[in-house]
Amino acid sequence: MNMEIRNLENIDLEKLVSVINLSFSDYIVPMQLNLEKLKSKIVAEDVKLKLSTGVFDGGEMVGIMLHGLRDSGQGLIVYNAATGVIPAYRGKGLVREMYNYLLPELKRLQVKKMGLEVITGNLSAIKAYEKMGYIVARKLDCYTGKLQIKKHNRVTSLKEIDSFNWPELTTFWDTEPSWQNAIQALENSKEHCRLVGAYKNDLLIGYAIFNPTSRKVNQFAVDAAYRGQGIGNELFSYINEVVEGQEIYVFNVDDTAVSTLRFLKSVGLREQISQFEMSRAV
Repeated sequence: MNMEIRNLENIDLEKLVSVINLSFSDYIVPMQLNLEKLKSKIVAEDVKLKLSTGVFDGGEMVGIMLHGLRDSGQGLIVYNAATGVIPAYRGKGLVREMYNYLLPELKRLQVKKMGLEVITGNLSAIKAYEKMGYIVARKLDCYTGKLQIKKHNRVTSLKEIDSFNWPELTTFWDTEPSWQNAIQALENSKEHCRLVGAYKNDLLIGYAIFNPTSRKVNQFAVDAAYRGQGIGNELFSYINEVVEGQEIYVFNVDDTAVSTLRFLKSVGLREQISQFEMSRAV
């Protein structure tokens, strides 16, 4: 193979955008980025361009693999934030080549685990990742649509909160958020997020964190003792007002969170795709 693989430390981000967009142009769900969105993704997802790789043919970039890096508390984790090969260069084993290039560096850094997400219908990619030692950890569902919420009597008072009190907020969780919605991702991009809390007698009993520009809802949860009282409806009504009734996105909900998925359907959202979260040891 006459192609060269190197890290993306000195890459022109405009060029990276165009290769990502071409790689995903015929994908099950086409992903189209612009420079601003790519920069936001790099910051939020802790993408390290030194740990990200590109395949070059005569100086032209034909494939990419972006990787994020975080300390989980039990060791370093690397997350595959995007892998793409432009259509004319597929079927040549370039993804495996990029992994082979990267693995010695991950071992040197003592990375414990590698993770990624793949659309459940992308069978060839799933098979390829399984051959590389990845196993399915869980299924994640992605919802989108315009909210349709029935009016009812207000049971809480809503107010925006300036800071994330994670020890309190995490007590409402049933499942762990995915990489893009994790605590670190929201800390990285907090200036773009809004946190609205639902209070009953001055007690916080539910919250939602969302980005009004991208219209993504990153996290929402209600205290288990107060569920089924319409608090989720109130939080999402608030979001709906802020986004002026436009379509919203709730990505990567753990599919074991049955009550959460039922709620999303009840407010008019539909399942767009499902993904497998896969992982392997380094």
